[in-house]
Amino acid sequence: MPNEQPSPHPLNERLEQSFRDADQAREELTESLANSVAANCDLLHHGLVGAKGLEVTTEMYRHLLARLLRHSSGEVRNQTLAQFNESIEKFWPRAKGSTSSFTAADDH
Repeated sequence: MPNEQPSPHPLNERLEQSFRDADQAREELTESLANSVAANCDLLHHGLVGAKGLEVTTEMYRHLLARLLRHSSGEVRNQTLAQFNESIEKFWPRAKGSTSSFTAADDH
C-alpha cells in the first residue's frame, strides 16, 4: 500500500480561503482609508491657504511639525521624523554624491 498523504479537509480549505479573503479585504480597506485621508489633507490644505494665505498656513505647519517632533511618545517622534525625511527626499532630493542625512539618532 503506497504512502499517500491524506487530502486536506474541506473545512480547512474553506478556513484558509476565508483568511486569504480577509487579508485581501484588509489591504483594500487600508489603501482606501489612506487615499481618503490623503484627499482630505489636500482639501484641508487648499482650504487653509485659501482662507488664511500661504504664510499663515506655513506657520501652522511649522508649529504642528515642532509639536509632533517634541511629542512625549518616542514612536510618534520617530514616525514623524521618518515621514518628514521621506517628504524632504521626494521634494528636495539629495544632490549626487551627498551622503549626509538627518536620522532619529541625530535627534538626541
